[in-house]
Amino acid sequence: MAPSKIRRAIGHVKDQTSISLAKVGSSSSVSDLEVAIVKATRHEEYPAEERHIQEILSLTSYSRAHISACVKTLSKRLNKTRNWTVALKTLMLIQRLLSEGDPAYEQEIFFSTRRGTRILNMSDFRDTSQSNSWDFSAFVRTYALYLDERLEYMMEGRYGGRRSMYGYNDEDHEDNEGPSVVRSIPIAEMKNEHLFSKLLHLQQLLDRFLGC
Repeated sequence: MAPSKIRRAIGHVKDQTSISLAKVGSSSSVSDLEVAIVKATRHEEYPAEERHIQEILSLTSYSRAHISACVKTLSKRLNKTRNWTVALKTLMLIQRLLSEGDPAYEQEIFFSTRRGTRILNMSDFRDTSQSNSWDFSAFVRTYALYLDERLEYMMEGRYGGRRSMYGYNDEDHEDNEGPSVVRSIPIAEMKNEHLFSKLLHLQQLLDRFLGC
């Protein structure tokens, strides 16, 4: 059996094992969520099926508990994998959730630092399974940096740049079962120092985007 076929077979076994563990390890609703995440981030080198992404969005609608469970599963997926395909598809899923999901995703992912994990920190990611995996690994690291910078810019817009020792203050945004509502500060109401900070952040974000 060729090495590429062996890798695909091993990846398939890993995915099926993860799905089986998810089915028996959690409540039915959370189990369905974890299974959908695994299916959306399979080892196969083709885009995730849209139905799995829509299922994740649906299962986490209006439920902060499910959003927390989703972020926890995504974090575990990124931390455990050394496969560039799984890592890239997980990052693509995170971008979809940040763009189309509840605003609570922004808070959960950003403030995960308090719980000891910075989900989008992929600086040590390496896939050494193939000769060209180094290039793919470099892109995964660069893409993660872009998403991290993008998330920080979004959070700055949400909370007006108010920072605590952990990052932006989240004391007024405790966990709840409803959708999160936050107010963005209009540019006309920003102070000069905030405007300059926003400009600098946009330049950094552009650099990350061009890096991708």
